[in-house]
Amino acid sequence: MNARATPSLRIARLVIENFRTFRGPTEIVFTSGGAADGMPVFHGPNGAGKSNALAAIDLFFRCASYWLSSVAGGGGASPPDAAFKLQWGFRDDHFGLLMNHRSWPPGIRDPQRIEVHFDDAWLGALRVTLTPSGNDVLLRLERATPASANHWRAPRALKNAGGVVLKDGEGNRLHDDEISPLKNALEAPLGPGSKPFFLLDARRRDFRAVGEGVPRDEGSSTLSVATAERLLALATSLDPGETERWRAFVDLIHRFKTLSDREISVLRAPVAGGEVTDLRFEVRGKQILRLSELSSGEQQVVALVAAVLTSRAALVAIEEPEMSLHPENQELVRDILREQAQRGIVDQIFLESHVQVFDGPEVLRFSRSPEGETLVTRQPSRSDRALRARARASGADEQWVTPEGYTQLPAEMRSNLSLQNGGYLWFLRSRPEGRWEAWTEAELDEQLGLGDTSSKDA
Repeated sequence: MNARATPSLRIARLVIENFRTFRGPTEIVFTSGGAADGMPVFHGPNGAGKSNALAAIDLFFRCASYWLSSVAGGGGASPPDAAFKLQWGFRDDHFGLLMNHRSWPPGIRDPQRIEVHFDDAWLGALRVTLTPSGNDVLLRLERATPASANHWRAPRALKNAGGVVLKDGEGNRLHDDEISPLKNALEAPLGPGSKPFFLLDARRRDFRAVGEGVPRDEGSSTLSVATAERLLALATSLDPGETERWRAFVDLIHRFKTLSDREISVLRAPVAGGEVTDLRFEVRGKQILRLSELSSGEQQVVALVAAVLTSRAALVAIEEPEMSLHPENQELVRDILREQAQRGIVDQIFLESHVQVFDGPEVLRFSRSPEGETLVTRQPSRSDRALRARARASGADEQWVTPEGYTQLPAEMRSNLSLQNGGYLWFLRSRPEGRWEAWTEAELDEQLGLGDTSSKDA
């Protein structure tokens, strides 16, 4: 891989204020032992604010890119730290920017702030502020200096330019000489055609990225139109780098057992009223399947791998990557995603998940206060290796139960088992009858002697 001309966009810390369920400033830390996580994982019940945190990152890059492009293009902001006045309902299809009252908490019209502290000192920390003002919203991009720092470490090119970067330690003014380098770093971090951030909703395989407009309904296609077109471009390109990326996509798909023997191609197929770009999976001389004819889990695998490899985005966010996947394939997806971050294909991958397969040493746990405000804490992942090992040695199989009951357990049963907030349910064959019984984690812990030494009949 060629050396990059721009710094990594990996995020070390995020501060959100007055955005959806985030009210007075909420800090989310993505670092452990001084280094930013390569793959932060969000846990928490539905409605706790996990998706809102990802939406805040998305909005930050859309606003920052719009502001920087407008300043660099002579859009009328002078000096560079001035605010842009945008009307409510303002929409920019290129940056996918939409000014909407609904992004503020109910009854709140105080300034909305999203502050991103990058892991790379070249970038430092930046803050987007949206301030309601009558029929308008004032958009401002500023520098924000961490409390422990007194100045921003400017890159050598900016120092040589002779411009003053900061007046003081507060970090509130962008100098003219910063605009163009910062614009390049945020808008095309991986080179021409790349993007800073994309968000993939794995539940609907809905792909959207900065620079591709406000998301719209693309019908019932298994892959979004943008992702399918990128795959076609990779497969038919004469550029060695793009060809290598297509080969990497095929190789990763072949790591999944049920797809390992299929030749993969992408082509345009006629449909009523036009054409659609689609994938073909072939066992030569025996069978050809369209993507929509694969199982839901296989389609999920293809969508995830295609989105990550074709997005050309520095930061990737995936909501519920575990959907439709068997636990073994969840582990394989986890390994593949981590490899992409380690190899530098992407800078950082954010996962919003209801299973613990994807966890690193620490996770971010989201919850809601009685007032409806999102609270975020960084906690160690649950350590249950001893319990798992002893349970499996006893013939027990486990199934993660989400608060929504993805295992199809009736609500009354989940309530009786105290699984309203999710948890593990273990299935153990009893002796001597040999029938299967369901055990909660606490019951199994007690039965196997890892906790209370007393025993319990199922």
